[in-house]
Amino acid sequence: MQPFILQLYLIATFLVAGIPFGLLYVKIFQKKDVRTVGSGNIGATNVLRAAGAGIALLTAVSDILKSFIPVILARKFFSDSLFPYLVWMTAVLGHCFSPYLKLKGGKGVSTFFGGLLALEPLAALITFVIWVLVIAVSQYVSLGSMIASAVPFVTFLIRGATPDILLISFLLPLVIVYRHKDNIRRLLNKTENKLRLKQ
Repeated sequence: MQPFILQLYLIATFLVAGIPFGLLYVKIFQKKDVRTVGSGNIGATNVLRAAGAGIALLTAVSDILKSFIPVILARKFFSDSLFPYLVWMTAVLGHCFSPYLKLKGGKGVSTFFGGLLALEPLAALITFVIWVLVIAVSQYVSLGSMIASAVPFVTFLIRGATPDILLISFLLPLVIVYRHKDNIRRLLNKTENKLRLKQ
């Protein structure tokens, strides 16, 4: 496969992953800007606050698919075993640093999960369970997201993945933690919003 084709695929993945579905859905269905609500983030958790569970679920599924589909296609059509992992990383970066929002974007959690689900379903399941458990105990989605993002690296380390895959699975949680820097500040100050399903 020509390097040009691989590079073009990564660029396309970045552009697709950068589409701010949460922002678009809230504008279409609620006629408001999700960035003016709650944390100001465009991800599913803040969409839940701004527009309710239905639109939040639609946002989460869309953000999952923006990495799941490109990774699945990369595995099917490209022989390089590392390339799907590069697609996964590119999708997360595209979501977090959207070219349509002046390199601002979401926090990458759903997109991270979508690519992981396409690559390593068992690791994705473990990650999801840890995410749910941490949120159930703490009621902090941000804390659950940051802790769960480290699960693939630990899983790959135990399994004995290649250094390249280990590096990608190490760097992506760092990106997610960086995108949660405001949440970390609020967690330390005890001002972070808890997830409350019932008002």
